[in-house]
Amino acid sequence: MAKRKAMKQPQQDDEQQQVSEQAKQSASEGVTDSEEGSSGSGDSDDSAPEVSDKEEADSPDEDDFDKINVNFEFFDPKERDFHGLKALLHSYLDGQQYDSSGLIDTIIAQQASVGTVVRTGEDEDPVAVMTVLNTQQHQQQEYMGQVKQYIMSKCEDAAIKGQISKAWDSQGTGLIINERLINSPPQLAPPLVQALFDEICWAAEDEPTQERKDYYKLKHYLLMTRVFSDPLGPAAAEQQQQNGAGPSSRSGKPPAGPKQQQQQQKKKHKGEQQKTAAGPVIVYVRPEDEYFHQQSTISFTFPVEGRAVGKDELQPMRLVLLLPASKVKAARSALDAVVGNMASQ
Repeated sequence: MAKRKAMKQPQQDDEQQQVSEQAKQSASEGVTDSEEGSSGSGDSDDSAPEVSDKEEADSPDEDDFDKINVNFEFFDPKERDFHGLKALLHSYLDGQQYDSSGLIDTIIAQQASVGTVVRTGEDEDPVAVMTVLNTQQHQQQEYMGQVKQYIMSKCEDAAIKGQISKAWDSQGTGLIINERLINSPPQLAPPLVQALFDEICWAAEDEPTQERKDYYKLKHYLLMTRVFSDPLGPAAAEQQQQNGAGPSSRSGKPPAGPKQQQQQQKKKHKGEQQKTAAGPVIVYVRPEDEYFHQQSTISFTFPVEGRAVGKDELQPMRLVLLLPASKVKAARSALDAVVGNMASQ
């Protein structure tokens, strides 16, 4: 069993406490299968490092796809996680140098309130981290200014840039930090997301001072995440989905909701030219990003520079989005419906 994280809201009833505890632990019981050799080596400048499995499967033929069992345990960030978090976050700005040590110190310092790391054992390095930082609370920190400058420099749309800048400088905006090893199982996403937003609610009620409570009364969330662009276009992505293969993908705009999907279905046969003109296909690395994107009010993508890829290969990109707090519930429900949430079982 995974180590249980201390509860932060003792006034909850027993049923709420049980669900909240499971948000940080149940993945260790259900997320156990990982395929050796399932992901190629990622470039440190544009992709997260890969999970390094220290145990080898007992197989006489040493098949590259032998399954090994891995237990994922959820913990508060600790000082011992500093170097592991450094490895996870060193390429957060795509190779551009920034005060990553300051960012990690902040993540560890606020661990009593909000934040989770995932390890494959109590003494192992983190394979994932998810937390949120109030942009105004930490505005004087060097890393916060560097992240803002990086995002602003990549946005070519003046209107979107203005909206993101306004949100960043407003009270009640949180920057979500969400990184994990590239071949981590998607089943980690729902309990991580549940733990994050549960803890934000608790902190807004249980922090020792009103000022600290107000830091977690967030109205918007900013997220910069890793995605890919499929150069073959929407037609290829649709064929891939019909074949039941490949990662989750959508066109360059946020994924459509149910009503929009019905309207799009009516337009399905209006010609291949319209279909390919819809824009690039976004391939989501982490399942939660698709549903955050779907519920976002504004978003933009930009290419990762300095990495040569073939014209028909997936192009490494970054997605920046602004998610209203009022839309988080819908995003979480969609994520749980597709991936399943072991923490709620």
